[in-house]
Amino acid sequence: MMLRIFLIIGLWLVSLVGSAAQPSADDWHSDRAAGDKYLKANHHMKAAACYERALKNPDIKDSIEAQLVILRHLMDCYDQMVDADRLTQTIFRLRKLAQECGNKAFEAMTYATSGRWHHYNGQKKKGYEYCAKAVEMMKATDHPYKHVDLRNFYGHLVRMYARDGRYDMAMRMSQLQEEEAREPAPTQNTEETDRGLRRVYALRANALAMAGRMGEADKAYAMWKKTCCSSDFDDIDIYRYLYLSGHCDEALDVLQRYGKYLKGEGDTTSYRMLSLLNREALLYAKMGDFEKAGEAGTKVGDIALSLHTKRMGVHMQTTYNLLEEQDASNRKALWVSMLSLLVVMLVILGIVVLYYMRHIRRRNRTMLKVLNGLDAYRRAVINGEPPTSPELVKAIEELQTLELPDDKTEDVEQPDDEDRRLYVEMDTQVTRDRLFLDPNLGREELMRLIGVDKNRFGKMMSKYSDASNASVYINTKRVEFGARLLLEHPEYTVATIASESGLSNTMTFNRYFKEIYNMTPSEYREIFAQKEQ
Repeated sequence: MMLRIFLIIGLWLVSLVGSAAQPSADDWHSDRAAGDKYLKANHHMKAAACYERALKNPDIKDSIEAQLVILRHLMDCYDQMVDADRLTQTIFRLRKLAQECGNKAFEAMTYATSGRWHHYNGQKKKGYEYCAKAVEMMKATDHPYKHVDLRNFYGHLVRMYARDGRYDMAMRMSQLQEEEAREPAPTQNTEETDRGLRRVYALRANALAMAGRMGEADKAYAMWKKTCCSSDFDDIDIYRYLYLSGHCDEALDVLQRYGKYLKGEGDTTSYRMLSLLNREALLYAKMGDFEKAGEAGTKVGDIALSLHTKRMGVHMQTTYNLLEEQDASNRKALWVSMLSLLVVMLVILGIVVLYYMRHIRRRNRTMLKVLNGLDAYRRAVINGEPPTSPELVKAIEELQTLELPDDKTEDVEQPDDEDRRLYVEMDTQVTRDRLFLDPNLGREELMRLIGVDKNRFGKMMSKYSDASNASVYINTKRVEFGARLLLEHPEYTVATIASESGLSNTMTFNRYFKEIYNMTPSEYREIFAQKEQ
C-alpha cells in the first residue's frame, strides 16, 4: 500500500516538473518583447538571443507575420554585430519565408542587406543591383513603415557611392534619403523623425568631406548639430567628417563613446572593435600622440590574429559540412567503389604479407647461419684453435653487415616561447599584409622578416606550422587566398585567380589546391554555388 502511494506521488512530481519545463504559449511573446526592448536600446547581442529563443518556440509557427518581423530584427542585429555567417543564414531564411507568403516588403529588406554586403566584399555590381531591386520592390508595397525602410536603403547607397568616389550619385541618394526621413510613419514621434534626419546629415557630411567639398560638408554638420537625438551608437556616423575636417577632439570623443557602447555589449574582439581601434590609431597619429597610436595598433594586431584564427576555423568547418553533404548524395555509388577498393586492398595485402613472410624466412636463415658461425667461432676460441676456416670468416663478414638497433633517443626539446612569438609575428604579418602575393617571396625573405638563421627558422616551422617547409607554407597561404577569391569573384577564371594569388602557373595552383582541399578549384566553386542557391 505504501509503495503504491509513493509511486503515485512520484508520478505526480514528474508530471509537475515536466509541465513546468514545457514552454507556455506566451513565452515567445515575452521573448519578442524583450528583444524589441534591447534592440531599441541598441543592445544587439542581447536582442539576438531573445529573438532566437522566440523562433525556437513551436507556438510561433502559427504566426507568419511574427516570424517575418522577428527574422527581420534578427537580420538587423547580426548586421550590426558583423556576424557574416549567421547573417547569411538569417537572410536566406527570411527571404524564403517572405517569398512563400508573398510579402514583397520583407523580401526587399533582405536584398538591401545582401546588396550592401556584396558591395563591401568587392562584388560592387551585384551590390548596386540588389539595392536598386530592394528600392523598387519596397516602393511598390503598402508596407506601413516603407518610408523608414527606404530611408535606410538610400543610406546604404550614400555610403556605397561615396566609398566608390561617385559623389554626385551619393548626393542624389542623400536627397532622397532626406525626403523619406521627413515622411510620416505609424507611431513615429518627433524624436524618431529627428533621429532619422540626424543620420541623413551625418552621412551627407561624410560624403561631402570625402569629395573635398568642405564648405557644404560644414553646413551638413551644422544641421547635424541642430538635431537632439545624440547617442553613443548613432554618433559614429559622423566620424569620417570629423576626421577629415580636423575636429580631432570631437572625433576622439565619438570613438571613445562608441567603444564604451561596444564594451557594454561585451564586444571586445569583433570586427567592430577592430575597426574602432584602427580608427583610433589613425586619429592618434594625426594628433601627434604616437605612443597611444602604437598601443591601439598593437591591439589591432592582436584582434586581427584572433579573428583570422576564428575565421579559418569557421571556413574549414563550412568546407567540411559541404563535403559531408556531397558525400551523402553519392553514398550509394561510393559503397560500390569502396567494396571494389576493399577487394583490391585485400589482394595487395595478401601479396605484401606473402612477400614479407618470404623476406622474414630469408632473414631468419641468414641469422641462423650467422649464429651457427658465431657458435663455431666461440668454440674455436675456447679450444685454442685459430679461427681461419672459410666458414668462420664468412660468418664474421655477415655479422658485420647487420644493422643493430640504436637505443639512443633524441632529447625532447622544450617549447621556446621566443620562437613561438616570432612565428606568430611572422604569420600575422604575412597574412595581414598579404606578403604571400609576392611571387618572389621565399624562405630567405621570411627569415629576414623576423631576423633568424635558417637552422632556427627550420625548427620554428616544424614546431609551430603544419607546413613541412617555407615553400609549402607560402603556397598554402596563396591557395587559401585563391579559395576565397573563387567565391567572391565568380566572374574570374581559374588562371586569373592563380595569378591574383601569387601563382602565375595555373597547373601549380591546381595541384596545390587539390592537395589542400581534395578537389579542383572548379569543383570547389561549383559546390559553394549550389550551397548558396
